[in-house]
Amino acid sequence: MKRDTVTSSVAGSIRQRIISGAFPGGHQIRQEAIAAELGVSRIPVREALVQLESEGLVVIHTHRGAVVAELTIEDAIDIFDSRLLLEPFIIKCAIEKATEDDVADVRSALAAYRQGIKAGASPAELSRLNWALHTAMSRPAQRPRTLAVLQSLYNSADRYLRLQIDEKTAQLRAIDDHDALTEAFAARDAGSAARLLRNHIAEARNDVIAGLKQKSWRTNA
Repeated sequence: MKRDTVTSSVAGSIRQRIISGAFPGGHQIRQEAIAAELGVSRIPVREALVQLESEGLVVIHTHRGAVVAELTIEDAIDIFDSRLLLEPFIIKCAIEKATEDDVADVRSALAAYRQGIKAGASPAELSRLNWALHTAMSRPAQRPRTLAVLQSLYNSADRYLRLQIDEKTAQLRAIDDHDALTEAFAARDAGSAARLLRNHIAEARNDVIAGLKQKSWRTNA
């Protein structure tokens, strides 16, 4: 149990650096340096990298070791198409079981997101608030295995969306989308919520694909 906890902690530390851009695509992750910095042996670092490889954040090469996965159009399509399959299903399940407290949680998460936009929060903070809202709309489904898969997709999508959400037009559209989603959730309108969510994810995917074709995105990544 103790080693599992250490491995999870190490994975979380490396994951955050990848998602934030501190470890950009192609960056070689040196196990010895990470182990020394975090005060652990190389075993949990190696196990953490294997875990991150399964999430699509790291690529482990036989001779080169672990490197951060590059941001690519193909990867973005894979991530967002997976979300398109999973999230509309999850929100339908969530709405079927949602209580008034769950609706209140969604409204609270929406208010926090709107406040973040208004305050000019950083892309990292907006991303956190965005996932908090999406999680609030999914949690009532009470499907822990499915939610774990969804969380892995969020982690992978985060690297892309932190670039996308920096655009003002994307922020304004996200507010409109989230408003409509919240109202559909509160009204227990599963069909409308699934449709709105599907459109929301597809628009984000298209923004990301367009952005990845721009040199500035690839430079920032």
